Amino acid sequence: MRIEIDQSGKLEYTSKPTVVGFADHRCKSIIILATEKQKLIKKFYKIDKPKVYRYRVFATLIYLLIKNEKSLSQITIDKEYPGQDNLIKSYLLNYLRKSHRNLDKRDIVFRSVGKASKAHEIAHKAYESKKADIKIMSSQIIKYLK
Repeated sequence: MRIEIDQSGKLEYTSKPTVVGFADHRCKSIIILATEKQKLIKKFYKIDKPKVYRYRVFATLIYLLIKNEKSLSQITIDKEYPGQDNLIKSYLLNYLRKSHRNLDKRDIVFRSVGKASKAHEIAHKAYESKKADIKIMSSQIIKYLK
């Protein structure tokens, strides 16, 4: 299964929610509210890692969104953080190796998916309505930081 992933609402904008959505023949989205992002950023400052906050949380949100999807063959991620693709990919691969052993680094690509993408539409709709298939709390992401 080939999927596209897009984000609506940047993680560093802590007064607004962030949504990550994927699309192939189906669609799914995950949301983290502003208050939960504020808790996370405090945690990253506490562990002296504020510079990787957005990349680590982005990778974690992607993983939590797709971890139960079977037979993934390619993941195309919108270029949200130019220059950080390899860092995001390494975090994501560390998570995916537990649940999707068949995937390797060549199966994850970064490129602009565009506004015509179904993934963009899914993420944007969930962002506007503040309703997604999965609502994530900061404590669920903190578990993955260890």
